[in-house]
Amino acid sequence: MTEILSKEIIRDINQFIEFQIKDKSIPCISVSVVARDDSSNKKECHNLFKKIFHHQDIKTPIPTLDKTLFRVASVSKLFTYVAILQLVDKGLLLLEDPVTKYIPDFQPKNPQSTTYSIEKEFEPDLYKKITIFNLIRHTSGLIREPIEGNYFNEIQSDLITLVKTMNQSSLVSEPWTEHKYSNAAVAVAGYIVEVVSGEPFADYVEKNILIPLGMLNSTFKNEYAYTEVKDENQLRTATGHMWRYWDETRTNLSVYKEAPLTYFGMFPAAGLATTVDDISKFLQFFLQDGKPLLKYDTFVQFLTQQPLKSPIKPENIDTLEFPYVYNENAVAQSPTSIGKSSYGLGVEICDFFGYQIARHGGAVNGFATDFRVLPELGLGVFTCSTLDVCNAVSQQISEYITCQLANNFVEETHSLVKLNKVEVSTTLKLIEKRKQFLNSTLLATDIPDSLYDNISGYWYLPSEEETFNDNDSIQIMKSYNGTVYSKDVVLSKLAILPVDEKTGDQIIITADRMSCNQVMLTIPKDFNFNNKEESKKLMLKEKYTRDSEEAEHSLIYCKYKPLPLKSQITIPPPLTEEFKDLVGFYLARDHMAMIFEENGHLNFNIEWLFNYKMKFLSATQNGQISIVHFLLSPTAMYNNEIVTFHMKNGVPLFLSLSGIKFQFQSMSTAGKQQPGVYPKDVCSKALTQSFNTPFPFEDENARINHNLVDLSTLSPSLKFDIKYATTDNFTGIQLYKQAKAFLNKDAAKCLLSAHNWLVGNWNVGIIVFDSYRPWNITWTMAESVIPEFRGLYVASPTTGSIHNRGGALDISLYDLSSGQVIEMVGDFDELSIRSHRSYFGGTELQRWYRKLLTIALMNNNFKPYEQEWWHFDIIVEKPLPVLNVQFDQIN
Repeated sequence: MTEILSKEIIRDINQFIEFQIKDKSIPCISVSVVARDDSSNKKECHNLFKKIFHHQDIKTPIPTLDKTLFRVASVSKLFTYVAILQLVDKGLLLLEDPVTKYIPDFQPKNPQSTTYSIEKEFEPDLYKKITIFNLIRHTSGLIREPIEGNYFNEIQSDLITLVKTMNQSSLVSEPWTEHKYSNAAVAVAGYIVEVVSGEPFADYVEKNILIPLGMLNSTFKNEYAYTEVKDENQLRTATGHMWRYWDETRTNLSVYKEAPLTYFGMFPAAGLATTVDDISKFLQFFLQDGKPLLKYDTFVQFLTQQPLKSPIKPENIDTLEFPYVYNENAVAQSPTSIGKSSYGLGVEICDFFGYQIARHGGAVNGFATDFRVLPELGLGVFTCSTLDVCNAVSQQISEYITCQLANNFVEETHSLVKLNKVEVSTTLKLIEKRKQFLNSTLLATDIPDSLYDNISGYWYLPSEEETFNDNDSIQIMKSYNGTVYSKDVVLSKLAILPVDEKTGDQIIITADRMSCNQVMLTIPKDFNFNNKEESKKLMLKEKYTRDSEEAEHSLIYCKYKPLPLKSQITIPPPLTEEFKDLVGFYLARDHMAMIFEENGHLNFNIEWLFNYKMKFLSATQNGQISIVHFLLSPTAMYNNEIVTFHMKNGVPLFLSLSGIKFQFQSMSTAGKQQPGVYPKDVCSKALTQSFNTPFPFEDENARINHNLVDLSTLSPSLKFDIKYATTDNFTGIQLYKQAKAFLNKDAAKCLLSAHNWLVGNWNVGIIVFDSYRPWNITWTMAESVIPEFRGLYVASPTTGSIHNRGGALDISLYDLSSGQVIEMVGDFDELSIRSHRSYFGGTELQRWYRKLLTIALMNNNFKPYEQEWWHFDIIVEKPLPVLNVQFDQIN
């Protein structure tokens, strides 16, 4: 069958994947493609294509096909489902059996009535209704993550403890009533495999699934948890990589953090490690009707779309001509899935132009996987990216490969022709059209300013009543660095495709790691944006309407250049004090929850990258302790789960997400040593040494003609708080002997212009924390922090900073009426994620003032520094000289 892979197809597949790696800075992508040969009775499967791609700047070991283990995350669930179905085949359990038959003390509490819009009475002990089917069909009503053994626990539990602590949890919904994806439920199913089989889950799977399939280098056990080996023939785990929204350098792999290889207590839901060679054999299992692991009718049931309550089997299974048919009218469509999809026995069932896809995705620290098979077509694809939450990219690669190969497998004898009366030529045309669309995404370009003006702003779902839904609006805005992006649950860069040659349409797509090649807006040829009535007909994602007034009057959607008119811009109100106290960081192992405000409401950021709305439920107080409850929306990842804040004297202690604790972490720098900074005695010693350290940029002419001016002479309304002349800075010691601020003369003129605009239009002025900095102070700062912070938060003395050249400013805003410094998203000199310009936390008013300051400086020839909201560098044609002139030597 290898003749199917022409040189042109291989070229196109390579080009598509290599583009994703370069465009989205993905360290590594592995791919396996398996096809079934239906020309013979044996229906043998063949490996058509398998390859590991990597970024040219990869910093970690390059994986191999046969000796590198990839953590496949939730694709592991498929193995747990197969184990359950094997026990069904052996007559050892029934899918309809209640969970309590095998775990008698399994007793999660009933749902809290506050999770429903109206008070609701439940019958007692709903847990008794939960069956094994409900566990794997994700209709049990259990919380998403178990209280123990989840991603967030500092110490991982074993599987028995995980199951026992589920009794501390409350059901989120009544069993059978809705689809709710749950790692906890699959972990419980894995424990039932242990109970029924009488052996540890990992041993059972190894003996009954992995070995029979020949997956000899795969395991659910906590083995090979290292990424580097001396002997290349030794098994090892691939290096996963983690990223954050506030890593502005999207093309630099050095900003990534190596993902921890935590062995989770919920390992039946996410614990498999496997090689590319091995996972190919699991694809074959799906393409060979479940052989050799399951009975034929059990396997067909596995891939049959299932209702919410109890399992069904196709009628006349033994004589059924087309067992794998996608039914678009199947019950229990998943509201959180992309496009039309439903579920079989745990496996997601989707449509591919009339063909059924059985798939599962996976996301775990550092890995994003996509496993899919088209059983009737005889094609299976596995894709794994070694970068956090790049599932959209993995899915697009799998789809692209399917589109490239599908035309070789479509037959007149298939169900879409015989049952649905669709001509083969029609299906082939649709597949080819999709392939051409995906090819066109490689030519996507940035959104031009002229188009941004007409699409920016708040897009909403027209509704007569207020809804509590994460999908009821989308924002389109522009970053300080020129990137246009959409914001709903995730942030996604937008791009525009080349004009369609046939229709003349312009298509805007997402072009990011978390949303890739999703069509956002189709703009017809010669569309007139100046016609307001016509513009109202333009729908984002074919359903969202633009609020043009909001776009014109909100600083959020305003471009950074030119300067906006005050008459057109409104200032957001401050957040109420009782809610403002909750804003901040709540930490767990390798993760955090972040609470921030938007449009007057608190939002919940979880797993670093996902943002969800919260609805206030209730608050109680008992002495010094207060407890506040919020509800997550029905469309959140943790849909309908409750976030509870525990506070003492108005200060948060921790939050609880359905029983999982996140400890509050104050990020204020006041009076404490920051992480990554050495003790004060080390900093003091470095300062003393700096005066005797040779200055590598000695230039007598530059020293004499330094061109520095005293900023205090510019304007009486320019305010100063020179932090390095005090101990109120990250080193905790006084670095300057004098509280002075100097700047290059030309830069000073630009600063004054920005300050005057702010004073004249917004009743705020600039406060200066630092400007020119002698080189020896930069040397001291570099010696005062850990190596990882050098070049990130602290400049390298080997090159000299812009501060050393008299061209950099550290500034903020103050209120002219009160004289008070305006509160920003983080503190000055804070070495944390709050300092990054792309940080979206804090309150809306804090972010508003941060943007106002940035606009003022960018329009006056300053460039914002990515990692520090207070730092701006003057733009010059020729680099200014590095100086080491002390303040008392400046005339």
